[in-house]
Amino acid sequence: MLAEDAQALFDQFVPKARAYVESPGVMAALELDSLCERLYPLVARKFGDTDLANRIRDFGRGLPRKGQEELKDLFEEILVLAEEQGLVVSSAA
Repeated sequence: MLAEDAQALFDQFVPKARAYVESPGVMAALELDSLCERLYPLVARKFGDTDLANRIRDFGRGLPRKGQEELKDLFEEILVLAEEQGLVVSSAA
């Protein structure tokens, strides 16, 4: 398996998660879930932050079931924790 860059995956995650929270869709959920499955173990290994990793995992797993408001709150928590770990949250994302 090739080593992946946590920031690069996070840069993909942020706009997709934001778009999903604003307008959910089945195909977007599948794509975002796949991205979360790659991102959360990388975050756990690189930063040793199981809280952030678990929230990313929960976000991905909850996509088809959780309501928009609950996902939005979880997404905002992820952004705060990610910034605390040094991940950059692009304002354009």
